[in-house]
Formats: sequence, structure tokens, C-alpha cells
Amino acid sequence: MNVVRLVPPPSDGVFEGLASVIEGVISGGAPEPSWVAVDDGTERWAVMAAERPAVERAEGVVAAASEHSLVTAQKLGIGGAMWLPPAHLGAMDAFEAASSPSGAIRDFDPVVVELLEPGTPIQLVTFAELEFWRAQVGDRALRSLLTELAEAVDRPAAILPWPAAAMVGEGAGDILDAWTDLAAARLARCPDLEMAPVVVDSGDFGVLKSVYRCLLDGVPQTGDDGVPWKDPVHELPSGRQVGWWTSAGCDELPEEGLWYAAPASVNGTRYDWGFSGAVDPIVLREALTSVEIDECSDEPVVRMPGWAAQGLRSGSPAGLLARRLAESSSRLGVPLWIPNVDRDALQEVLRLPGTIWVDGPAVPRKEV
Repeated sequence: MNVVRLVPPPSDGVFEGLASVIEGVISGGAPEPSWVAVDDGTERWAVMAAERPAVERAEGVVAAASEHSLVTAQKLGIGGAMWLPPAHLGAMDAFEAASSPSGAIRDFDPVVVELLEPGTPIQLVTFAELEFWRAQVGDRALRSLLTELAEAVDRPAAILPWPAAAMVGEGAGDILDAWTDLAAARLARCPDLEMAPVVVDSGDFGVLKSVYRCLLDGVPQTGDDGVPWKDPVHELPSGRQVGWWTSAGCDELPEEGLWYAAPASVNGTRYDWGFSGAVDPIVLREALTSVEIDECSDEPVVRMPGWAAQGLRSGSPAGLLARRLAESSSRLGVPLWIPNVDRDALQEVLRLPGTIWVDGPAVPRKEV
């Protein structure tokens, strides 16, 4: 029998139960993951998973013992997740999720730009409001967008930690056209681009240093700077609209009975959100664990961070985490706001307990 690799090797008791479940689901036709990372109560599994290429992590599975491990797996881009002790159905969902990773995946390859000759023209591409979008969709999703963009314009490119893309060649017209098409096809709200030409320094700076020096100095925004927008938030299971969200403050008053939410302050990869309109002005916190939801029991709604909801599917780290958060918020009688919900995620979200608020591609967008 072809046994799936377990990392790190678990204790005998855990191994027997896990190996039996894995054998059962694979013999039943489930796709085989690249490996199963076993949460042993330490960080060893996370360290070992982090050492693997991004493509391999997307096809891996974590057997998690805590919500903290699900959050770590989501940050690492691990494709599937199941709880310990293992169950047949949970393992089947996890293996299925790991077999169909979402988004274009490419490992960091900054060495590519160092191969360029001095004087080579480069277009440096990154995102406006980067701090917000890193919290809203996460670095992996932003890198995926840059990868798709580089493939669309068919330019040699390096995807860099920031995230940013160094695309070889002069001119930005084809990049802007491709980005417009890409953003329209995704249906989801996408950030504006920031772009700047960079000429490889012929002195002792080196290519990579020239690129990062440009990023640190600031890259001009390209696109509709300052054009206001807002996207709807709907309640499930009723389907009614409850409010709007935007990445910047909105001066206009919302329709009667609706509210506006806009980011108020950032704390790492999470935002506090300011509410106005149909509710008294409040600042809403985001929650990643059941304990944090309990701490928000006096608030009218709890929001799951946008990056934590990326790739939400049955059997994914985001899917398991969303269910745990929904169970906690439902117990308190507080709605859970899950952002970035696409059609695939909606199938899982509709199965969650309690009242759920959603935004994203699955929610019909209205004109401002």
C-alpha cells in the first residue's frame, strides 16, 4: 500500500488511528495529498511544512488539534485540514480540498532579477493601499494576482516578498490592460496598481537592491486614485442586504436601515472597522478564535479577517476555522461576518450555523 507521509512522525497511538483513516479514504477513491502534517502540540509540524515549496504545501493537509494550528496552516497556504482525532468524512473533505488549490501558485524567485544585465528596463508592480489589502486578502492572494498578471502579459518576471513583481521590459500599457481584464474576470474587488520603471543600476547596488530601494522610496499609484466605491454585505440565510463596506471612509449617508463599514485602524494582519449609519457609531474588532469571539460578546457583529477567509472550502483550513467561529458566534447570538465569499465558498457558508454576513464575488455588486 502507498502510505501518505506523516510529518513529523506521530506517536504510536496517533499513528494507528490516523493511518487507518488515511488508508480508508484513499482506498475509497480520495485523492492522495503530498503529505499530512500532524499537529503534535508543538510547532515542529509548522516548521517542517514551511520548509516545503508553496506548490507542495497547497497539496498538503494538516491534522489539527487547535484553532491556532488552523490559523498557521492558513498562513502557510496548506490546502486541506482535518481535526484530530481523525474522522473518515473529515479526512475525505481535507484530501479533496488539497487536490484543487485555488489561485496561481509560485514560489519566491528573487534570484531571477539578479541574472539581468545592467541597464535592463524593468517595470516594478505592486498594489496601492498595500497594508489594507494584505489584511483583507493576504499576501498569498496578492502574490497569486501578480503571478496571473505576469503570465497574462507574457513577460519574464520575479515575484518578490513585499509582495511585488519585477517585470522585464519597457512600457506599462500592456500591464494596465491585462490588469483591467483580470480584475473584471475575477468579479471580486481588486486593489489598484502601483507601478514604476526601474533601470538596473550599473554600479555596486545590484538589481535586487535597486528594486527594493524603489519600493522603499514609494511607487506611484496607477489607476482611479480617489474614486469612491462600496460593496454590499448581505445576511444569510435571509439574503437581505444589511450594509456596505469600503476601504476608505464614506461621507454620504447609507440607505435607511443600512450601515457603512470602513477600516479604522490596523493591528498586524487585522483591522478594526468603524461602523456608521443604521447602528450607533462603533469600532468592530476582528476575531480568529473562539476565545476572541467570546471577548466580543457585547458587539453587534464579529468579523473574520479577510485573509483568513481566503480559499474557504469544505475541508480547507479556512473552512474548518469558519465553522468553529460560526458555532461560537451562534452560541452568543451574534452574527459572524465572513468576507471574500465566492461561489465555491458560499456552498460551505450556507451550511454554517447561526446568522452569517457575507461579502465578495458571490454577492451581487451594486452601482455606487
